[in-house]
Amino acid sequence: MEGDIVFGSWEAIALIVNTICARIFLNFPRSMAEDAGTAGWLETVYFTIIAFLFFWLISRLYARFNRQDLLDIAELGGGGILRVASGLIILGVLLFIGTIILREYSENMMIIALSDSPISFVMGFFAVAMAVAAYLGLEGIVRSHAIVVPQIMLALLFILVAVVPYYQPTNLLPVLGGGGYSILGKGFFRLSTYSPLVYLFLLPPFIKDQKSFKTVGYAALGISAFLLLASVLAYLLVYPYPTQLEYFLPVFQLARLINYGRIFQRVESLFVITFAASAMHYLSAILFFAAHIFKKTFKLTHHRPLILPFTAIMFTLGLLPNNLMAVIDLEKKVSVRFLWGTTFVLPIILLLLAIIRAAPGSAPAGRVSGTGGASGGGRPAGAPKRGGQDQ
Repeated sequence: MEGDIVFGSWEAIALIVNTICARIFLNFPRSMAEDAGTAGWLETVYFTIIAFLFFWLISRLYARFNRQDLLDIAELGGGGILRVASGLIILGVLLFIGTIILREYSENMMIIALSDSPISFVMGFFAVAMAVAAYLGLEGIVRSHAIVVPQIMLALLFILVAVVPYYQPTNLLPVLGGGGYSILGKGFFRLSTYSPLVYLFLLPPFIKDQKSFKTVGYAALGISAFLLLASVLAYLLVYPYPTQLEYFLPVFQLARLINYGRIFQRVESLFVITFAASAMHYLSAILFFAAHIFKKTFKLTHHRPLILPFTAIMFTLGLLPNNLMAVIDLEKKVSVRFLWGTTFVLPIILLLLAIIRAAPGSAPAGRVSGTGGASGGGRPAGAPKRGGQDQ
């Protein structure tokens, strides 16, 4: 029996915060140092402000649509063709991100804990975990996020606070680091850091109302911005430039510095647990939404039969890069430069098309032509029912 769930704001916030902040455990602080040197924290503030402005605009446009996700809006704006095109774009982005993140997490897990294991074994470990979680459905994923993400946040903040004795304010000089272009030019494309915000545009059918949509968006952006900025500042304050460019796992290196007497040592083990928990939850969300988008794009009945094929695709593609450096280089060339467009530009275009088509003389805004969607306060095509779970 098919149906979807409706969950609260905190579950949605936790999901989006983890998918944005998971990069903190990979290489985000070092990436900021590579871009702007000692001004990496200023670059973070800069692209965060732009992200808030983009979301403000999108939320204003979204106010015309109640509990309709991005694919519903694409169909309102351009019919089935635009729905399929938009769905394939988002699906391709999710599969690409999932493949990159799966390989990066696996490579880094080998560095910190499983150095003698083959990459296929470590990737298989993550692949099985995310496939099981995605098969259980969105409800299990979001409820687990609501429980685990606060613990991940506390563990991260503990590491950042515990290294305060190593902070050197002079490490932030010169204030402008590599200069204006490093902060403003490169910083704009770092909007891709907030690319997981695209999940929010897929969640309206699962959250209660438009007010919840805005609350989730601003809260997730605010919490994520705080954690991103805190991690960058801590890393830059501890390590002088250019030492900041040497470490693949900045937060892990910070955790290794924590040493309070003979009892409180080896705190990096806390990082390993936090690292694995964040990775598994992130990957499970990507896999579920990839299957969900494919199902909704082509109006299939169930998403579960798609989970194993998408897992196999991500696993196979993840084995193609030769090493970790090749993965990082691919991420820089593709993810950083283009993913921000999928999250911020594509929704604006689809929303404007839907609004134009809903103008006087056009089809009503609440009706999806040819799909049996409801108009006004009814349930749009593809929107969930309360009480059940998508099978």
